[in-house]
Amino acid sequence: MLRLVAFVLACLLAGVPARAAAPARAALGPLDVIALEIGYTTVLARYYKPVDPALLYAGAHRGLIAYLKAHGIANPALPPAPARTDRYAAENAIARDVALAVTRYAARVRTSDLVDATIAGELAALHDPYSLLFKPAAYRQFVGFLDGRAVAGIGAELDVDPQTHAVRIVDVFPGSPAEAGGLAAGDVITAIDGNTPPAGTPAAVSAALRGAPGTTVRITVSRNGAARDPVALVRRTIVAPDVTGRVLEGGIGYVRLRSFGAQSAKQLDAVLAQLHAGGAHAFVLDLRANGGGYRDDAIAVASHFVHGTIVTTQERGAPPAVFAAKSTTPLIGAPLAVLVDGNTASAAEIVAAAVQDAHAGTVIGEKTFGKGLVQETFPLPDGGAIKLTVAQYRTPAGRDIDRVGITPDVTVVQPAEAHPGEAGNDPQLDRALALLAQRPG
Repeated sequence: MLRLVAFVLACLLAGVPARAAAPARAALGPLDVIALEIGYTTVLARYYKPVDPALLYAGAHRGLIAYLKAHGIANPALPPAPARTDRYAAENAIARDVALAVTRYAARVRTSDLVDATIAGELAALHDPYSLLFKPAAYRQFVGFLDGRAVAGIGAELDVDPQTHAVRIVDVFPGSPAEAGGLAAGDVITAIDGNTPPAGTPAAVSAALRGAPGTTVRITVSRNGAARDPVALVRRTIVAPDVTGRVLEGGIGYVRLRSFGAQSAKQLDAVLAQLHAGGAHAFVLDLRANGGGYRDDAIAVASHFVHGTIVTTQERGAPPAVFAAKSTTPLIGAPLAVLVDGNTASAAEIVAAAVQDAHAGTVIGEKTFGKGLVQETFPLPDGGAIKLTVAQYRTPAGRDIDRVGITPDVTVVQPAEAHPGEAGNDPQLDRALALLAQRPG
């Protein structure tokens, strides 16, 4: 590290006459140098495939040049990237180029953006869609999504029919204003404060329902085609749960798992206990539209359904790492169906594949996304982070599902007019309920 800092300082001193010193806001400081070193060495050491230093330098060079051109510098005066280089020469050349860009174009660039463009260029050179740079705000949002981000609203998951634009309630969160107001899954929201809900996406409707904590919103719904009186709900700050559940007709527990965040396993413990107490003797685990999350939480979740190996990961140059179910977690001991679709990915696929390989339940729906790679995040000094692919994983039976996906045991194509989570209007769920009804609990 000291060698690289000294090298960069030498470049700065050599390249800038005293009378033309760059303004303070454009100086390449020690934290910038550290960020560049973290970016380069992390990719070189931890990426799951061997990486040619020349490839990283070329990517950094392209990222830097592209940034400068985007800011009106048509022909940036930087040395061309060589076709061949070694590890240390490439590292020094990257730092040199950034230092030169800072000193030569100080009035037209932000140093932090130059550093980001350089690191992003290195990651882009990998041609890996899962390896990317998070700027500080984006990284906070990413972590907030996985760990639960509080918003002020009514506490319900929504779905918008793409054809009729009808807004249906998919789920009501426990302890929420929506639950207190008597709203239920399957209700259709017909008015928000007397106005027709905005057409478009669930996000647009959610925005109309949100507001300052303590304020009131009047919701009008219809249930089974019959209009109901408006209900006044007082908005509260709510962290949307990763896991919710309810007992459906016939004593079947329906568990919706939206993502694998830091609280997913604990929430699943509570939901399963609640459903058992409510008389559930069979279970549907809904992993549709679940894009994944933390591997350790996927293992903790899968431990409720599978004993033994859950997943095996393989890092470059290391022996395989086998992750087994938690021995202290009891199995549910009941028939199980797992719902998947094309948006079931990553950690969600780990759980679905473990269940399928162990023959612990029936996987129903459509082929999953196919993400068999493991990422880790590496913080940067400015509060951003690098998300980098560091390993491949295999299912307990040794399957590589990357870009392949998991083929369900029972394929059910979901029509566009279906309403996920709503029995009678969700063919995939209906198939699971029919299958479980045939099995003794």
